[in-house]
Amino acid sequence: MNPARPKSPKVLTPRQARTLAAMADRIFPRTDTPGAVEIGALEYIENALAGDYATLLPLYRAGLRAIDRHARSKHGEPFAQLSPAQEDDVLLDFETGRILGFKRAAEFFEAVRYHVLEGVFCEPHYGGNKEMTGWRLVGFPGQQFGYDDPYINKAVDLEPMAVDNQRMEGK
Repeated sequence: MNPARPKSPKVLTPRQARTLAAMADRIFPRTDTPGAVEIGALEYIENALAGDYATLLPLYRAGLRAIDRHARSKHGEPFAQLSPAQEDDVLLDFETGRILGFKRAAEFFEAVRYHVLEGVFCEPHYGGNKEMTGWRLVGFPGQQFGYDDPYINKAVDLEPMAVDNQRMEGK
């Protein structure tokens, strides 16, 4: 992570951030590789909700409240305290829009899923994809300024490079 970059702005409460982290862990879980939380998806989402995605902040706040409310009514605990199987059960209800009292459940789930994946695979200067881990997982070399002929129509085995790194190197 770039030490010169300021920490993510805090637009979510600690409870909302815990719920979002638990959702991100189920959407892109840690396996033998880092999951969404370790890769920086939460920092990316906080940055986005404080900036370009600010209009989605009310949806996030309402959705995070609704997911905790639904988890409590269905399983007796807030979402972040459920077992993985229970979390998946709650998320399935949101994904399919089967939440009474929250008509935008499916829209909320899809927005979070999309933003978690953006955070895992984004250009690192947006706050996610720490140390280009997401790119390394899929073999993407980053937005490099051209490839030599040996890489045309072939798998690229170049080390990932972020746009910020290219600017510093004068490319």
